[in-house]
Amino acid sequence: MELKKINWDYLQNLALLLVVITLPMPKYSLNSQALIILIAVWLFSGGFSNKFANLKQKRYQFLSISIWFFMFIIGLTYSDSLDIGFKNIVKNLPLLAIPLVIFSQEMELKKLENILKWFSISVICCAVFALIKASYFTYMNFGNYFYNQNLASLLNIHTTYYALFCVIVLLNFIYQIMFIKNKIIYWVSIVFLLFFMYLLSSRMGIFALGVGLFPIFYNKYGLKSLLSVPVIALLIFGFLFSPNFQKREDGQDEFGTNTPTLNTRILHWQAVIDAVGETNIYFGDGSGTDKKHVYTAYNEFNFVEGVKHKYNAHNQFLEYYIYFGLMAIIVWFFCFWVWIKKIFNDYYAYQFSVFIVLICFMLTESILERQNGIVIFALLLSLILNWNFKKNEAYK
Repeated sequence: MELKKINWDYLQNLALLLVVITLPMPKYSLNSQALIILIAVWLFSGGFSNKFANLKQKRYQFLSISIWFFMFIIGLTYSDSLDIGFKNIVKNLPLLAIPLVIFSQEMELKKLENILKWFSISVICCAVFALIKASYFTYMNFGNYFYNQNLASLLNIHTTYYALFCVIVLLNFIYQIMFIKNKIIYWVSIVFLLFFMYLLSSRMGIFALGVGLFPIFYNKYGLKSLLSVPVIALLIFGFLFSPNFQKREDGQDEFGTNTPTLNTRILHWQAVIDAVGETNIYFGDGSGTDKKHVYTAYNEFNFVEGVKHKYNAHNQFLEYYIYFGLMAIIVWFFCFWVWIKKIFNDYYAYQFSVFIVLICFMLTESILERQNGIVIFALLLSLILNWNFKKNEAYK
């Protein structure tokens, strides 16, 4: 009896879902293994003529994401440390792998909705797990884990990245309610995630959520949506001046963990900008830079935590300038040209909201310095740039 023909499309979709589901989970290794499976399935599935035809058709969208991977390869040629450079190349492999898989296929409405659904479920389940664990530790008098980095530590994910995940899911649920299906489960999930974000106390998370809401409201109500601006602003300030958020300005929690305040963040950026002045203006310091001049600047500005923990620039644009100099600025112009052209040609609200949220987070965090940020960046942008809205008018 002949074995049934393997359904490679099904396996590829399953592997993509594994990447999405494991992204919010505590161990990076799970997501790394899911990425390896995704690439392996893509390689064995065949049909390369169709894949490369799709890639050729969407070459600019594909290049606008994968180009940063190639920049790290180029940056290796003039780096001081090949070891650091190779590590950065390996770390940034998802910027090539994920767009390669997604842009080589057609994206259907059902597939996109399924990816967002399972990502949302995974984010909520991991948040519930963290709250259960925090409750247990509180019951056992181990301390307060219902706060900022302490809560995020239970997920082994930095506060900022989990806040980004929550914002993406919240915007998806709000979009679903306003344009597709108004379900009670969406409302319950929104309340839960807002509560979880309050516990995480991510300032940029709340700000990005507020800004990301506006395109959705505009798509629904037009110019009337301007009336929502003062309401959204009041809600943002309400969160920022709430007890958990104000507690961050103390700079230290009960476990002695230092939390970044507004003052330390400003000091941080001042030191980074000073260090940028010592970077090669045209090509940067390469993908293998040890960033010693950045840490020296931290020391000169008395930014003790930055020296101790070797903080990155906490701004994606400054981070890549350190690596690649003016070349990075030129590449960013190319990327923004591709992204904005695609977004304004289609102008669908959720697509625009995701783009805004990613840019907001990149202003205060170097999100492409960790696997969580690299994968969510490559995944979301690949999906929204590959998604043909004009052929799927139902998704409005």
